[in-house]
Amino acid sequence: MGTQILDISPVGRVEGDLDIRVEIENGQVVNAWTHAELFRGFEVILRGKDPQAGLIVTPRVCGICGASHLTSAAWALDTAWGTTVPRNAILARNIGQLAETLQSIPRYFYGLFAIDLTHSKYQHSPYYQEACKRFAAFTGKSYEQGITVSAKPVEIYALFGGQWPHSSYMAELLIY
Repeated sequence: MGTQILDISPVGRVEGDLDIRVEIENGQVVNAWTHAELFRGFEVILRGKDPQAGLIVTPRVCGICGASHLTSAAWALDTAWGTTVPRNAILARNIGQLAETLQSIPRYFYGLFAIDLTHSKYQHSPYYQEACKRFAAFTGKSYEQGITVSAKPVEIYALFGGQWPHSSYMAELLIY
């Protein structure tokens, strides 16, 4: 049968540009590559600024995963300054990160990935009508449930962060 090459470019609804190339032999993936060219520029934005600016700037770059950027910025400062982070501060950071991750999974799946399955290019699939019934934006049964349930973890995050998205609460946790 030979080698089949599957090029997926761009991967839909990924934060930035992502291309995937897969080599398939006899129904098995034998090689795969990803290629991403997006440069978000945190380093340029923060150049020459107080290191603590990363706690304010980076969480605002994304409206879905700001806690991930905030957590990374906080840990980077902790590492650079040799900070001993109190256990309760670590727990508060981890709960915030966990809550945001829990909201992100259904929002990504239902709001960004599954709706692509309703694209007309899939209309010849035997699963197309079911995909439309479940995943159509705003009207799909699973779409609505998934987006609705994703709000619950945000309530937990807001208790720690004071708001969501774009919280900077981990900055205060560096002080204690």
